[in-house]
Amino acid sequence: MADRVALEAPLDGTFGPVVRLIVGGIAERVDFGFEAMDDLQLAIERLLAEAGSDGRVSMTFDLAPGRIQARIGPLREAGIAGALRDSDGAPSGLTLSQILETVVDSFGVDNATGGEIIVRLEKLVAAGG
Repeated sequence: MADRVALEAPLDGTFGPVVRLIVGGIAERVDFGFEAMDDLQLAIERLLAEAGSDGRVSMTFDLAPGRIQARIGPLREAGIAGALRDSDGAPSGLTLSQILETVVDSFGVDNATGGEIIVRLEKLVAAGG
């Protein structure tokens, strides 16, 4: 199986629950257990929260057995870059980078046009969830 799911949504926070529901359905498609699904949902939810509320965001999910690779963006580079390294102002004192390191297996940042970036996330799960 090598499926791709693409989604575009407003960055407006009111769409957060809709995105979370869709990500949960995508995780179910590749037999992720509850914890792995929740980790991926949390990573995307936090990333979008740091992205602000203006504009739209595209999300692409490449699915394979036991693996989801997501590309989220374009996002404003300045806001995300600051959130990835700066714990000042974070209510929990955790940076976005620390959260992503905890809940996904790998992440990275690719440059897009106009000072924007694409964030790559990968979540793996062992056979059996």
